[in-house]
Amino acid sequence: MKYTKPKTILLTAILLLTSCTPAENPPLPDNSLPPVSETSSETSLSDAQSTSAAPKKETELMTTTSKTPETAPPVSETTSEEEEIPVPPEAPGSVPDTYREDGENGIKIIGRNGHYMGLMGCWGTLELCGEYAEALNRAAEALPNTKVYNMVIPTSSEFYTPDDVTGFTASQKKKIDSISEGLVNVTDADVYSALSAHLEEPIYTRTDHHWQPLGAYYAAEVFSSAAEVNDKFPSLSQYTKVTKNGYMGSLYNYSKSANLYGDPETFTLYISPNDKALKTTYYDTAFKNGYESDLFVSRDAGAYYCSFLGSDDRIAEIKTDCDNGRTLVIFKESYGNALVPFLTSCFESIYVCDARYFDLNAKEFCESVGATDLLFAVCTFTPAGPNCSYVSELF
Repeated sequence: MKYTKPKTILLTAILLLTSCTPAENPPLPDNSLPPVSETSSETSLSDAQSTSAAPKKETELMTTTSKTPETAPPVSETTSEEEEIPVPPEAPGSVPDTYREDGENGIKIIGRNGHYMGLMGCWGTLELCGEYAEALNRAAEALPNTKVYNMVIPTSSEFYTPDDVTGFTASQKKKIDSISEGLVNVTDADVYSALSAHLEEPIYTRTDHHWQPLGAYYAAEVFSSAAEVNDKFPSLSQYTKVTKNGYMGSLYNYSKSANLYGDPETFTLYISPNDKALKTTYYDTAFKNGYESDLFVSRDAGAYYCSFLGSDDRIAEIKTDCDNGRTLVIFKESYGNALVPFLTSCFESIYVCDARYFDLNAKEFCESVGATDLLFAVCTFTPAGPNCSYVSELF
């Protein structure tokens, strides 16, 4: 068995198999863990590899460090609802686009638009992508009265890896296309094309493995069309925009790049237009012990990517003022969290469940809440890697 990129694959698995909780400065991955075998996108994992996954109850590694360099003090501001779109890119710095750095744990640091940008490779197999598509097909078959949708979200390395950086990541489009081709009675939301049209805008973070909420807005817009609720989908100017400077996320923690740490970015949060009408209740993973709270854990973006929903190891129930009789269930990992604030005007009820932290029968759950729509929203690593097993076990 060939082990070619164990650190990169292990790190990706650790970050994307775990959830978001407000803890600072995560430790580096334990080097004593066994290496994870790397395969190309055209090859298959062994049975042992394809079923390997982190424990469901493992605590999330935090995606931000809240410490801000003295040169970039935190600033919070809210813009008016007349914000022009498309959103311009971050103000250019002085880093040459030719800059290349090999950070720790397989993280690449590049220069882009005058700033340092961290990238995490995304590998996996087409065989697992096929298993993921079959799982969604089973969901559609099990729920004939529910519309089922697929959204596979490419990660930043798909779009921003320079041509001269080779052997670092594999084609995500090939995997996304193969999933789409394997779907039966499942509607595909093509967010790849939508994101491709906005690459010069801050749709991904430079310092974290997640996307920015702006990228999620464009993806949610595609889904609203696929679900035929686009007549209720608000324009970006209708959201309250809140920005927070000094954001430094997970890719610094794992790359340990002093250059990246010295070049923090801005995190931008968009508060839903109907925010005051929302009633959000959080339950445990067995849909018990509910307590009412807020969809937005932090309204000044101080929790950064955890600002909405907060943690993954729970089920969120969101009641809105949208009176269309539509109930949306979302199965996701942390990438799907950013979509939720952009869908609150389009569905009467929304249930957000993390596939990694779900202790119920998925079919019975969807039926019990009256799901008219079921969305699987995950980044490419999930269907192509170890997280696929979580989705496969749902239906």
